[in-house]
Amino acid sequence: MKFFKYISLSVILATALFSGCKEKEASFEDPYSGGIAPLGIKIDRQQVPVPAVGNPGTVINFKATGLVPHKDKIEFLFNGEKAEIVEITDAGIKAKVPGRASSGVTAFVIDGQLVFGPNFIVTGFIKKDPTYKVVSGTDGGVDKIYELAGGNLLLLGSFTNYDNKGIVKKINRIVRTFPDGTWDRSLLSGSAANGSLFGLGIVNGEYFLGGSFSGYAQRGGINNITKVSSQGTIDTLAVETYTKKLIYVPKFNGGTDNAILEVFAFNNKIIGTGNFKYYLSRRYDQPNRKLKDSTIIDTIEMRQLARFNPTGTLDKTWRFDPNAIGYGGAKGKSLPGANGYISKTLMHTDGKIVVSGNFTKFDDQPAGYIVRLNADGTIDPTFNVGEGADFVINHVSYSEVTKKYIVCGAFKKFNGVAVESLVMLNYDGSVDQSFVPKKFVGGFPNFSKQLKDGLCLIGGYFKTYDGVNRQGFLITTDKGEIAEGYNNVGNLLGSGMNTVFETKSIDGKRALLIGGSFFLFDNLETNNLVKVTLEN
Repeated sequence: MKFFKYISLSVILATALFSGCKEKEASFEDPYSGGIAPLGIKIDRQQVPVPAVGNPGTVINFKATGLVPHKDKIEFLFNGEKAEIVEITDAGIKAKVPGRASSGVTAFVIDGQLVFGPNFIVTGFIKKDPTYKVVSGTDGGVDKIYELAGGNLLLLGSFTNYDNKGIVKKINRIVRTFPDGTWDRSLLSGSAANGSLFGLGIVNGEYFLGGSFSGYAQRGGINNITKVSSQGTIDTLAVETYTKKLIYVPKFNGGTDNAILEVFAFNNKIIGTGNFKYYLSRRYDQPNRKLKDSTIIDTIEMRQLARFNPTGTLDKTWRFDPNAIGYGGAKGKSLPGANGYISKTLMHTDGKIVVSGNFTKFDDQPAGYIVRLNADGTIDPTFNVGEGADFVINHVSYSEVTKKYIVCGAFKKFNGVAVESLVMLNYDGSVDQSFVPKKFVGGFPNFSKQLKDGLCLIGGYFKTYDGVNRQGFLITTDKGEIAEGYNNVGNLLGSGMNTVFETKSIDGKRALLIGGSFFLFDNLETNNLVKVTLEN
């Protein structure tokens, strides 16, 4: 009997609980009362506007219904830029492409509500180069682009596939192309590097590759730098081991304990820069405890900048103190270098090197995140930046035409001058105050380059510049203003640009070959490599 009593009691309690819940739910207020009334606008986002593309100032007709009741409140946007509305009818809207508009989505704004329209292509001076034959790009970042003798190009990066040519056999981090982007199969790099390549120096026709890798063409014994022939094959040397065996090892016997980010060739020497601490070399003729062959790695403290002889030995005449006590108590080590990391270095034709990044001292001297070195490796006092930047510098480049530096980063001031993450410097390090940068919103620039005609190409994580929608791709004048007609392309999404090579299209137009780590350019899928023409 107890069993049935418990069941009856459970049923009663459950019924009471259910009834209570129903009664409570019935007392809820209408959650949708007082909501915003639907606008009643209908627009087909797949429609083709008339005309389908247009320059700033062109009047475009978009078909839509339900606009007339809101005609006194409607704003119409081209990729975020407000347009002049020419006419609103029962059939649609006519709007004029704004002067600073770029390709992207259109939209109506009414009392804070958004109704998206179709995408629209704004035409201008920047266009994708139809003569460039690369379709699929790369499957990893493109870090550097070099022009070789004869006009072919060498691309370095972290990719293992180039324009789908590496599906059967990987193209590891190095590829040579013809000017139109066609793969040059004559580069015999084999399996090439087993890690990213970041830099190239050429001495007497031989290629010195730097990066973050430990092997090349299945040959080990490499520490982030090695020498290969102009055909891409690694140079090897026969050495005798302790047990009198002959083994073949990389001819370039030298390296670093961390990645080499830039490589420069000067006076038949190779300079590597990065955030390493030690120079490394190998001895192959040493025994282990059992008197068998072993390899000994010799270590010398060498911070951030090192100069190599063509054989890989360390040049101890450059940025080296032979009397200082270094690693393991050994005599000799490098000068102190930066008290933080370096992000970008560049070399002038006279051998001077600019170093920038996140540091406030260099060689124990005050340095506002940037310093210039003489060809002998000492600090150049003629590069006088005063207090320098007030925070991290991400990138710096130099124009041999204008004799100016363009510098970008997360800073807000440079030598006391408000500069909003972007500054132009004269060759002596002083701020060029004729260049007045505007405000970035949504992030900071991490790439900057002044082109030969003075225009400045800026890339990064920002969303707007001077209140104008410019996601990741911006061209300014040499005064810091948005360059009219050059900012028509849509968004660039990804980590951004790493390198820009000024060149020409096959049909002779001025062009830019852009490499980086991005997956979208001008709102279209684009894998790390794109070529555009500048048609003005």
